[in-house]
This record gives sequence, structure tokens and C-alpha cells, in this order.
Amino acid sequence: MAVLNKLNISRFLVTLGVVFVYSSCETTVDIDIPFENPQVTVNSSLANNTFPKVRVTYSKHILDNNWEFEPIRDAEVKLIHQGETYPLSFEESTGEYISLDHMIVEGNEYKIEVLVAGYEPVTATEIIPTIVPIKNLVYQGQVQVDSWSSRDDIQMIFDDPAGENYYEISAHYYRTYTYTDQDGNLVYYEENYPLYLEPKNPSYEKDFNTDGELLIDDKLFDGAEAKIDLFINGSYFTEDMDGEVSFTLKAVTRNYYLFHSTYGLQWWNDGDPFAQPVQVYSNISNGIGIVMGESISVKRIDQ
Repeated sequence: MAVLNKLNISRFLVTLGVVFVYSSCETTVDIDIPFENPQVTVNSSLANNTFPKVRVTYSKHILDNNWEFEPIRDAEVKLIHQGETYPLSFEESTGEYISLDHMIVEGNEYKIEVLVAGYEPVTATEIIPTIVPIKNLVYQGQVQVDSWSSRDDIQMIFDDPAGENYYEISAHYYRTYTYTDQDGNLVYYEENYPLYLEPKNPSYEKDFNTDGELLIDDKLFDGAEAKIDLFINGSYFTEDMDGEVSFTLKAVTRNYYLFHSTYGLQWWNDGDPFAQPVQVYSNISNGIGIVMGESISVKRIDQ
């Protein structure tokens, strides 16, 4: 019996020694994470009847936790149209390169060229779409959602040009009023905010919605009159609503459509560990970013 006790004690001491040795060991593994040179990033939305604006920055490494994208201030930025070159100057207040010597015109093709020391020329080309006017906006009444909320029913009508076209539809509510504060001063107050749009046709629905706008193509009405039925969340056409609702029909390019579709999906999936990664669309040569075109038509709805 004494021999067995001694044997058990010996096994216990050996086991205890092994545990002690393993618990006192620390293993440090050095992993080299490559930090490649950042890419030149160019972002610009060339809108009809506006001056060109281009933002130029460097891309960031995935482990860079600085949320600010500092602009590149010493780049050479050019807008080129039909052989004419228009240099853009850096504006410190906005962090963008701008030019007041040339205005963007619908139907024209433009090339953006950015030169940064140590990099190949960064370029992108875009054709500005023609304006598609809003033909009519029809208020079709209210739809009761439940006992305490309702939605406005709106139809937008426009003529779609022949060919492949893309659109972004949005709406805003705006009003101004005055009131007298506690000191007897007359105060002017202004409200201006986007409205959330929901299409009746499920074919126009997206898996994301950032500011309530609707991004669509013309596959269902190519070259014909388009009638887009929409809901506005809320009631904006009652007697006590003294503001106005305006709609914007933005004719956009394929680059605009693809960028906002992929960016919107990435934004919507942010923080979801099970979401499939989304590659945001880019049309930049020798860099990353987006140069896209747009032309807008705005109309106020009359009840």
C-alpha cells in the first residue's frame, strides 16, 4: 500500500511540474504586415451647369484608424474637353480642386487628369447625361398604415430617352416660419430635410437605403413614358402643413449607378460579420475612386 501511495505522489508531482512549465512559457510571434504605398484617390461628381470640383487624397491601410482623409494639396489637376485643358486650383476651405473658368455642360465628355509626384498620371473619363425633365407629379391621396400613421401616395411621370439610362429620385420638405422668443425677438426658422421614398413596384427596391432616395434603371420603360409610383413616409399635404415638397429627378451615368449601388450595399452591411464583402466600384486608371456625371430636374408638387 505504501508503494502505491509513493507512486501516486510521484505521478502527481510530475504532472504538476509539467503544468507549471507550460503555464510559465510565453510565445511571441512577430507577423510582418505589409504596408504598401498608398494609392492616389480621386473623387468627383461632374454635374450639369456647375463648376468642376475634384477631391484628391491618398488611400489608407486597413489598419489605419484615422477617420480623416487629408487632401493632397500639391497635385496638378486638369479638366480636359475637346482638346482644351482647364487647370483646377486647390481651395483650402473645401479641400477640393476647383475651376471657375469652365462650367460643366450636359452631353459633353470630360477627362480628369491628376498628376502627383512619384505616381503615374491618374485619369478618368465621363460623359454628362442630358437633363430629363419631370413631366408631372400627381398626388394620389393618403394610405393609412395603421391607426396612428399614414403615407402620401405620389406618382412621378417623365419621358425616358431611348437607350440605357439611369436615374436617382429624391424628395425634400422645406418650410420657413417666424416666432417670437421669450425676449420679444422675432426669430426666423427654416426646415429642410430629405424624405424617405418607398417604391410601390418591388422591382425598384434595393437592399439598402441611405438618405431615402431611389436609384433605378430604365429596363421596365426603355424609351417610353415612365410612371413611378412612390410612397412618402408621413403626411405632408394636410391643412396644417405650410411647407412645400419638391422632387428631384437626377439623370445619372452608369458609373454613378454602379458606384452608389456598391457603396450603398457596403454601408448597409457595415458591422455585419456574416455579410459578404462588397467591392466598391471604381472607374479610375492608375488609382482608385470615382468620377461620375449627373444632370438634375427639380419640380415642386402641387396637391
